Amino acid sequence: MINKIANELKRGLILFSVIFSFTTVLSSSIQLYQGQVTDTNFHIINRAAVVLIAVMTIILWDRVKLKNRVLTYLVPYSISMGVVFLYVWFTGFFQPLHPDAYRDIFLNFTVISILVMTVIFVRDKLKTKNSTGSEDGENKKRNGGTVRSKMEE
Repeated sequence: MINKIANELKRGLILFSVIFSFTTVLSSSIQLYQGQVTDTNFHIINRAAVVLIAVMTIILWDRVKLKNRVLTYLVPYSISMGVVFLYVWFTGFFQPLHPDAYRDIFLNFTVISILVMTVIFVRDKLKTKNSTGSEDGENKKRNGGTVRSKMEE
């Protein structure tokens, strides 16, 4: 049990580090291209908080499996979007928000979420296909038929 939790924490930390590093380098590159040579510490901490929320969302997508596949992705996304909006609202107490702050975070978080959901969906589909041997095997399982492995034949 402790090993499982430790592995999940390690996986989450690695995922956080990779995403945070990528987004920071990308943001810095865009800012430099636009002529802005500095970034505020507050902005970097905000990015870290949003990335942490995103990593928790990815873990939820991996761990929470509902009967309806669409809900498997939409429920964690909706919870995370609510947390992100709450975080943006909370940061407004410390720094004035841009007039389009909610729209911007919604669009950025949603676009990235759709991309990540697609990757996870394809990965799960490939796992299912590889574990059953074919897409037909998965359809037979869903329709009540049995699927025999090559070892059983």
